Amino acid sequence: MVLGELLTGGHYLEVLRLKKQTSASHHTYPSIHNAFVAETGFFGAFYRGFLPWGIIQTIKGLPVLFVQGEVQHLLEERMIDKEIIGPASGICAGAAQAVFVCPTQKLKVMVIEEASLNALPVLTAVKQIVKKNGVLCIYDGIFAMMLRRSMDWCIRFTVSHKVNDMYVEYKANNDLDPNLNLLELCGCGMVGGFAGSLTHPIDTIITNCQKPMPEGMKKDAVSVAKRIHNEFGFRGFFRAMGIKVIDNMYHVGWVYGVGTFVNQELKSWREENN
Repeated sequence: MVLGELLTGGHYLEVLRLKKQTSASHHTYPSIHNAFVAETGFFGAFYRGFLPWGIIQTIKGLPVLFVQGEVQHLLEERMIDKEIIGPASGICAGAAQAVFVCPTQKLKVMVIEEASLNALPVLTAVKQIVKKNGVLCIYDGIFAMMLRRSMDWCIRFTVSHKVNDMYVEYKANNDLDPNLNLLELCGCGMVGGFAGSLTHPIDTIITNCQKPMPEGMKKDAVSVAKRIHNEFGFRGFFRAMGIKVIDNMYHVGWVYGVGTFVNQELKSWREENN
C-alpha cells in the first residue's frame, strides 16, 4: 500500500513539502522543482532521497497497523466504548510510528537539503551526518513527532471510520448495497487525510528541527518554533500547507482505502473457506 503510494507520486509530494517548509519564503514549488531537476534530472528529482530512506519508510505502515490493531483488540476485549477505541488506538499507533520514522525522516531531510549528501553513497552520507551532528541527531524532533503522529493518526482513523459509518448508513437507508467498494473506501480515507492535515504546524516545527543547522544552534522544538515565528510570523507554521493537504489525502486514501479493502476481502475469503 505505502510502496504504491510512494512510487506514484507520494514520495515527491513529501520531498516538495519538506523543502518548502525549510526554504526561504520566496521559493515557489516550480522553482524548487526546477532546482532539483537541474541537479539530478527529472527522474533523480522525482525520487530524491527515495533510496534508501524513502524505500525504508515503505514499512512505516507496519507499526501503525500492528499497534492500532493490537490496541483495538485489547480495548474491545475489555468492552471499552467504541467511541474511545478509535482515537485511543490511533494515538498509540501514531506514537509507535514516530519512533520508527524519525531516524529515516531525519536522514531524508538532510539529503533533500544538501545536494552534496545526495550525491554520496548511502553509508558515506550517513557517516558524515553522524560524525558532524552526533549519533543522537537521528532523533532530532522525536517528541514533537510523537505528538504530531499521535494526533494525526487519531484524527485520521476517527474521521475515516466516521465517514465510513455514515456512508454505509446512507446507502442502507436508500436500499443500496451497504458494502463499500475500493474507490468509496479510498474516499473515506481521503476525508480522514484532509482532517489530519490540521497537525501541519507541528510538522513544520519537526522538519525545521531536522534540517542542517549551523553548529551551536539550538534544535529543540521550542527554540525552532520561536525562530520560525521571528522569521516568518504566525503564517510560517502553515508553509507548504496546500501540498500537505494533497499529500495527506493521497497517503491516507491509499493506506485506509486499500488496507480496509484488502482486510475485507481476506475476511470474506477466510469465512468462505472455513
